[in-house]
Amino acid sequence: MRGLLSKRVGLMSAIVAMMLILAACGGNNNAASPSTSDSAKPTASSTASASNQPAERVKLKVLGHASWFKSGWDAVAKDAAAHGFDLEVEKVPDTDAGNDLIKTRFATKDTPDILLFFPGSIFSNMGPPADYFVKQEDQPWMDNFDKSAWVRALDEKENVNGDRGFYAAPYWGSNVSAVLYNKKVFESLNLQIPKTYADFLAVCEAIKKAGKIPVYYSGKDSWTLQLLPFDAASKKGYGELADKINKNQAKFTQYDNMKKGIETLVDLKNKGFINKTFLSDTYDNAEKALATGEAGMYHMGTWMMSDIVTKFQDNVNDIGAFIMPFDGDDTDILPVFAPYGMFVPKGKNQDAAQKFVNYFESIETQNLYFENEGGIPALNGVTKTKLTPAELDAKTLVDAGRKFANWQYGFDYDLSNFGVYLQDALVGNKTPDQVLAAMDKDFAKDAKTKKDPNFQ
Repeated sequence: MRGLLSKRVGLMSAIVAMMLILAACGGNNNAASPSTSDSAKPTASSTASASNQPAERVKLKVLGHASWFKSGWDAVAKDAAAHGFDLEVEKVPDTDAGNDLIKTRFATKDTPDILLFFPGSIFSNMGPPADYFVKQEDQPWMDNFDKSAWVRALDEKENVNGDRGFYAAPYWGSNVSAVLYNKKVFESLNLQIPKTYADFLAVCEAIKKAGKIPVYYSGKDSWTLQLLPFDAASKKGYGELADKINKNQAKFTQYDNMKKGIETLVDLKNKGFINKTFLSDTYDNAEKALATGEAGMYHMGTWMMSDIVTKFQDNVNDIGAFIMPFDGDDTDILPVFAPYGMFVPKGKNQDAAQKFVNYFESIETQNLYFENEGGIPALNGVTKTKLTPAELDAKTLVDAGRKFANWQYGFDYDLSNFGVYLQDALVGNKTPDQVLAAMDKDFAKDAKTKKDPNFQ
């Protein structure tokens, strides 16, 4: 189960670059005018050390989904040519048929030199990743990569024993779930970013007294209600519980941090800190309310800033981001949504392909990529980006280590009704415990359908 637990997965894939989108503002580590175009022409730069350059020109065949090759890739491809890499790109449709074509190519040994594909799904789609791909954990780019934050999001299941390893290098940007807030609303009321839940409630009270909506709920689009619980559930260490739930050795009713997130969602509603028409209000309504200052805060992924740039260009700089405070300490983090993966298939060109991957993942090349493409870099140390102020806020926290893979990356079976159950909780039809029990039921049903012996 990769990405949001709902139909919004498709939007995240398309916009976020699987999610990862952020066609944001202009050109370097400081937020710039949102009028900056993706078609900016980069100049060739010295983006790889000599050790990453092939001794002679090599042609590399690259295979990936058609929409994955955008302005960032175009900028790198031009620069790569100056470093001896001639890239021949084959694009497949962004459909299940495209996925099937890629799998067929590997089944028939007709493999590319570089594959762009969904990380975390190789075992289920092709088999043991070590049979097909070069492991990345000893490569130099990993020095700028926080492996602990990306377990179950960018790594691969290696075998039936549950061993895991990193075979994908990050491709495209990532996104995070955060509290997006209107900075003008905060400034007008002399409010500071809250550090504890008590602080958060005090901020809500002040915004409510000012006649504005403290926290916007877009409950008609049920998937949006999931983001606040995501923030609570994505604590470091949840993977141990996830492993047990996947093996039918534990239940979601034991997932205390998830329960805390659901309780918080309901608590803010009960305290009158949300919009009264939350069940009929939509994601589009929320974007407008936050951008114009009708609402002070909205729990959402940073992919939303792509829409803000397009729809509310004059308000882009008015929106910031912070970590939702639950415990009020460093255990509060930003859940991160993974980018796509760049894989090196085993074969006669694997050494040259690996040199290209190391070149691509160098900080110099990542700077070139992200100054031409939206998204939050998965590697630490990237300074040139096209990020809005809200995304830059999030990147600062990510770079400081306040991140962890979004909780649902750890689970094997369907939980797509979660948003609907949260609607039920908000109108009093389910308690938080009953929401978790319903998740257990759905999870077991899907596991049985897929003939998992642990659930038979």
